Amino acid sequence: MRYLLDKNIVRYAITGLLYGRRRLLSSLEVGALSFMRVAEADDHSLYISHVSFEVLKRLKQYAEVNVILTEVDVLFPTRYYSRWSRRVRETSGLSREDAAIIALASFGTNSAGSILGTHAVVTYDQPMVNGYRQNLPLLQQRLRAMTNQLSVPFYLAKLPEILTPDQFLQR
Repeated sequence: MRYLLDKNIVRYAITGLLYGRRRLLSSLEVGALSFMRVAEADDHSLYISHVSFEVLKRLKQYAEVNVILTEVDVLFPTRYYSRWSRRVRETSGLSREDAAIIALASFGTNSAGSILGTHAVVTYDQPMVNGYRQNLPLLQQRLRAMTNQLSVPFYLAKLPEILTPDQFLQR
């Protein structure tokens, strides 16, 4: 399966790696690192947004950042990403950033262009999780209406599941 990591998951994983030998890790850091370890062991594909990659690219001099960058691939927006991001925001009332992550999980691709979207978004952003779940039927309806007019592969775009690392680990 393919998982898109929200920026907070990446941040907690990096801080967990950085401070792991100096202090006890927070439950969020442990959750992010545990998720990444189990996902990698189970051969799942992990992705970060192109925006997160641009930030991390500037921090490559830190070993902790390089550990994360070697475990993830980058997801880039495709043709209908902006349109879907706008519709997610209009439909759900989610923030621009949250709508962009959901849109990227539906209409993002890797550098080779060999995939479309991810199966899930992993986040600790509870307002995002709640807003998404509350509006899921409307979002499904809008995505179906939009994709019915598109050609392959965009016709095949799906909504991701949104889950926390803890929910993933309980499966």
